[in-house]
Amino acid sequence: MKKFIIYVLFVVTCAVSAFFVYTNMQSSQYEDTAVPYIRQILPIISTWDPVLAKDYMATEVLARVTPAELESLMLTLSQIGELKSIDKVKFKNKASGENVTLDKYPLVSYTLETQYTSGRVKVTISLLDKGDSFEVFHFNFQTAALTQ
Repeated sequence: MKKFIIYVLFVVTCAVSAFFVYTNMQSSQYEDTAVPYIRQILPIISTWDPVLAKDYMATEVLARVTPAELESLMLTLSQIGELKSIDKVKFKNKASGENVTLDKYPLVSYTLETQYTSGRVKVTISLLDKGDSFEVFHFNFQTAALTQ
């Protein structure tokens, strides 16, 4: 019985280690490209101008979102205020884009800890990796300022 428990612990330890190594490899693959891109575009999106935001959004998203919906979204998000700082950018995951895009581009997601004039905001952003560039596929702003 003791050998079995040791074997199970060994297998679990190997599986957890493999997961962290794999995640680290994926993260480091995008460290020099996606993170600077996010730091570049988040201040632009945070102007809450739908015309500017549209320039960075994936064509797959723009095909489903009307200009009126995008304008309404940006008006709502403008309650967050002005972006003051991006404190932390953390790799979340990389997913296959098979069910999302016709060209099957991978989706790379990050969570960000940011500071706006309304306070701390947790931002989740997903980018389509088009090989030589990125496009914003999804973003989510979590803050108490939007619940008031």
